[in-house]
Amino acid sequence: MKKISVRSPCSSANLGSGFDSFGLALEAFHDTLTIELTDEGIEVEVTGLEAEKIPSDPERNTAGLVAKSLLKNRDVGVKIQLHKGIPLRMGLGSSGASAAACAYGLNEILNLGLTRDEIVRWAAFGEKAAAGESHADNVAASILGGFTIVRTIGDSISAVRLDPPPSLEVALALPRIETAEDKTATARAILPKRVSFRDAVLNAQNAAYLVAGFHMGSIDMIGRGMMDLLVEPYRKRLIPGYEEVKRAALKAGAAGAAISGAGPAVIAIIDSAKASALDVAEAMGEAFRDEGVECEVCCSKPSFKGTERLDKIENAVD
Repeated sequence: MKKISVRSPCSSANLGSGFDSFGLALEAFHDTLTIELTDEGIEVEVTGLEAEKIPSDPERNTAGLVAKSLLKNRDVGVKIQLHKGIPLRMGLGSSGASAAACAYGLNEILNLGLTRDEIVRWAAFGEKAAAGESHADNVAASILGGFTIVRTIGDSISAVRLDPPPSLEVALALPRIETAEDKTATARAILPKRVSFRDAVLNAQNAAYLVAGFHMGSIDMIGRGMMDLLVEPYRKRLIPGYEEVKRAALKAGAAGAAISGAGPAVIAIIDSAKASALDVAEAMGEAFRDEGVECEVCCSKPSFKGTERLDKIENAVD
């Protein structure tokens, strides 16, 4: 039977002002997924980082749910071997990367002929297993690479990719904070049902400014456009010391900083021609530790490749 291996990068969603819209693929961490075609059924095996915390039930696993949905009414089964390399429940698109890898891999091995937007839509559906609802910001970044914008209307999803400026780097602070098992759902539940007209206008301006920054290659514009008035004021309550960490990042030379996805990770955007990503990362980590929060830090460049095939499709040998 045929077999294929693919790799998907982690991602940071929202970038402040682009809730459920923006994503940035990162080289920091990856998930690797191997798909082997079988006669019937869907089997999921998980290894790697915190594998014991990830369900192997296809209904509760983002890759498994993608496979179940895509293989419906098809006379074929799959064995999925998922090796986790992306930290869980940190706001780095761990569940999205698994879904992205599965949607991409199935399209390749079965020659489904899906468009780029269709691959993103199937991967977004898989996010229901982790978040309770479909959302495409992380999966679009993991699949396409670079900086991505998604537009969702009903079941229709359109994704656009822009290349980050060459000197753009990121610093990540990964605080050790207890989070709910359904972290993303919890982080969504605290958001307001209504926002002020003024805040909505300002956020739209910031988001547009950020996109213009990517288009024009201006990291300063990207940083200024990360200011968020709609989501951050509520989600920062879940991250002890967040304001101090953000101030430390900016003081160390970051162009902008924000909660990464649903958190608790914090992402800072840096122009490497003007400041050191390592200095920013260390300042963020120290700020968390000053607040009594254990924290790991790392630096990363954007992933320009997105999800990629690691080998040619081959026939598995029993």
